[in-house]
Amino acid sequence: MPEFPEVHTVIETLKEFTLGKTVTSVDVLRAKNVEGNLNDLINCKIESFEQIGKFIIFHFSNKKILISHLRMEGKYFLRNKDEKYQKHDIASLTFSDKTSLVYNDVRKFGILKVSSEDKYMEEEPLSKVGPDPFKLKDPKYLLDHFKNKSIPIKTALLDQSIMSGLGNIYVDEVLFECRIHPETPAKTVNLCDCSHILEASREILTKAIEQGGSTIKSYHPKEGVSGNFQVSLKVYGKKDGTCVRCGHHLRKIFVGGRGTTYCPKCQRNPTIQEVIAITGPIGSGKSAVLNVFEKLGYECLDADVITHELYKDKKIQDGIRKIVPELVIKNGDIDRDYLRKYLLNNPNKKRRLEKYVHPLVSDVIINRIKKAKTKVAMEVPLLFESHLDDFADKIIYVDSSLENRKKRLEKRDKNYNETLLINKDYDLENKKKATHVIVNNDGVASLEENIKSTFCR
Repeated sequence: MPEFPEVHTVIETLKEFTLGKTVTSVDVLRAKNVEGNLNDLINCKIESFEQIGKFIIFHFSNKKILISHLRMEGKYFLRNKDEKYQKHDIASLTFSDKTSLVYNDVRKFGILKVSSEDKYMEEEPLSKVGPDPFKLKDPKYLLDHFKNKSIPIKTALLDQSIMSGLGNIYVDEVLFECRIHPETPAKTVNLCDCSHILEASREILTKAIEQGGSTIKSYHPKEGVSGNFQVSLKVYGKKDGTCVRCGHHLRKIFVGGRGTTYCPKCQRNPTIQEVIAITGPIGSGKSAVLNVFEKLGYECLDADVITHELYKDKKIQDGIRKIVPELVIKNGDIDRDYLRKYLLNNPNKKRRLEKYVHPLVSDVIINRIKKAKTKVAMEVPLLFESHLDDFADKIIYVDSSLENRKKRLEKRDKNYNETLLINKDYDLENKKKATHVIVNNDGVASLEENIKSTFCR
């Protein structure tokens, strides 16, 4: 959908081709998109244009006004009078020079409304349009409008009755610039946040206007011409790309039904508690580390325990059976020894099973993190693969010698050599991504002292 910079560019294009022209005839091809009488514009000259938020305002010599909103995919085309109308044409203004301005809308959501100079600002839709960032001078205006709203800040910024001009693209860019998580409740932003939002909105919109807007699927300023600001976008449309500030991968979520791209590290969600993530190879002692945090009062989440809980769910068992038809169920639970051996011999099935189970485990963990009332520690062997590192304020990589790992596995698992095989491809690059490395070779007492001295200062 064209936003403030794109609409600005459309207006500049309309000025170039229609300003000063006199309307000699009109055609309405789809009346549902037109309000008022377009015939009122006949024999009148287009004297000027105005932009209000995402609305295009035509001012005519007889004090009539034409209000236009492009919505999703509305476009204007200048054609010769005798050219045939196309499938999605909505209305046409023909000028005295035998050219026609045609409004075309594939989605048919756009509007054209005829009004008058003395009424157009008092009637809908313009009566409900808030000031744009360039007209807003005091950030307290935003603070006052946000203070009673529990909705996410992204949703509030998309509300054109509060502040007009920002759509999905530029809200993502503004929130990234301000380091504000898109799910932040609007009522929790402070005056400094509002000032930063207003300043960033002006700067980003100005740069976009200078570059003709962002050419997206539904918008081109005119035939054969593209806006160039899309090359300057830092987050919008860049899911799984790299954050230009911190290097973390960008993520896409849905906020109020709108696709939203952000950086989990630069834009931390203030509604969740502090989260410490624990990862490392099998047998390194991750569970022992998690137990220490439990003693320290953290809410503890164990991905392996959650997986085993899910394995007892009949629906999930049925889903796994589609991947592993020979699945063995004992006393209502999956035979994990059999499953482990099966997956060792069938790596393709292992990958398929992980694609099925890991998102289920991640969903449980994310929901518990969001509901937590205290600090959280989570043990997740595949932390980075599952993207759960997005929620971690600190990441502990638990390291241990192979000899110690074998000893620990031997005590709890008679098939420890097979278990080690599952972990043979554990990516040691993950160690570099951790904020803390804890070497667990010297027993529980030493481990507890190490954790307390590092995390309880």
